[in-house]
Amino acid sequence: MNRSMRALLASGCMMLSAGMLSAETLRVAMGVDPVSLDPIATSDNASIWTQLLIYDTLIRPSKDGTDLEPGLAESWEVSEDGLTLTFKLREAKFSDGTPVTAEDVQFSLERAASEQSSWAGFFRPITGYEITGEHEIKLMLDKPFTPALNNLAMFSGAILPKKLVEAQGDAFFVDPVGSGPYALAEWTRGSQIALEENPHYWQEGKPFIENVELNIVTEGSARTIKLEAGEVDAIIDPPLNQIEKLRTKEGIVVGSAVPYRSDFVLLNTTKAPFDDEKVRRALNMAVDKKALIEGILYGAGKIAASAMPPMRYADESLEPYAYDLEKAKALLDEAGLGDGFEAELLVNSGMAAHRNVAVALQAMMQPLGVKLNIQMVEGGTHWETTKAGNYEMAVSFATSDTIDPDQLIGFLAVNPERANAYHTEWKSERLNELYQKERVTENGEARGEMFGEMVQLLHDGAPYIFLYHPASAWATRANVEGFEILPTSNFRLEDVKFTD
Repeated sequence: MNRSMRALLASGCMMLSAGMLSAETLRVAMGVDPVSLDPIATSDNASIWTQLLIYDTLIRPSKDGTDLEPGLAESWEVSEDGLTLTFKLREAKFSDGTPVTAEDVQFSLERAASEQSSWAGFFRPITGYEITGEHEIKLMLDKPFTPALNNLAMFSGAILPKKLVEAQGDAFFVDPVGSGPYALAEWTRGSQIALEENPHYWQEGKPFIENVELNIVTEGSARTIKLEAGEVDAIIDPPLNQIEKLRTKEGIVVGSAVPYRSDFVLLNTTKAPFDDEKVRRALNMAVDKKALIEGILYGAGKIAASAMPPMRYADESLEPYAYDLEKAKALLDEAGLGDGFEAELLVNSGMAAHRNVAVALQAMMQPLGVKLNIQMVEGGTHWETTKAGNYEMAVSFATSDTIDPDQLIGFLAVNPERANAYHTEWKSERLNELYQKERVTENGEARGEMFGEMVQLLHDGAPYIFLYHPASAWATRANVEGFEILPTSNFRLEDVKFTD
């Protein structure tokens, strides 16, 4: 439905009774506004979550995070030599009614591999395309590329309408058209994203709810208040200290899951004293992570030995840095910082847990003579500041958008790569070498050993203060069915319905 038609219907509603044009609306409160709706230009979760409601990919992770399932491709085959991926497309349409074609697939994936893409390295192994029918396309590789299918399931591989993007350029992403369950109706920056159902969505009968409002409510307590007052139907990340109270509230249901997520402190290794590995290790030893989990997560988390979350090929035997102030002091002495130092700690003001972490870290660092000055900023500023390298320390986190660890190890540990070890600028030539090898190694023990060594190198290099792997929580009104956070940290809304 175009904007003028929506406006006409809206004005027409003034002359009709409310009951005659009643459309169900699911109101979801989340803490951060998207940066952009261009899938090749973003890495922040709010953008990813929103894009996955508007666009579709060829294939996607299953809800339980253990396998891949059909998306726009109803089936696919991999040749015996692993060099040809053949996809049979379903007869799907974009929200403007135009059909999704093999040409759209080729255009979108070539765009994802282009110079302008932040995710180019994930798609450049595709070196050729052959369109063998309106609904069939072959993707060719010069050499085996193990993460290929998982990468095609990423949001950055979203399939866009070629003609519209070519005609409109960047303006397309102001009012984009996709083949996902919803279409953008209106985006009020910093406040609300209004979505309406895609009437041409390929899953027949879905989405169940016609309209969605993604309300940007940065303060967790405010999200909870809105849920209790019936002003929203679902909230993401309620304050952990309020979860038990929420469970007792009549008409509210609380859920939780353990996604592929790690929380940590970024250390800018281009700035002293964080360019010294001894200092970085000392900071890891100065943090009582068990106390953080008990006091801030209310026990809903696991101590992190690395920035990589527990997922495929995770080494469960990897030991976290022990809480040991004496060893931490000794390392600072060796680094010539026996009297400590002063640093700024950047914190997303909209994340209650991270605010609490910052205060706890302030106290934990004091015995070392390390004075942390907390700098609170809103979520978008936090992302842009760390991306630009204009920080010393920053409380942050990362989640995996795929079920294969290749994506996240590349984001967190590889430099140069699109995030240069997540803006820490830390670099290990050996890790970079292993990263290239695992990408052409068949799934199995050998590839697993490569990931094990990479994670060990990341642990030893300590470009982060590794904190914990938290559970993710959400809460809904009791009449909301089907809302959940997936292992990949996003949420699907096409399966959500009201029960009354």
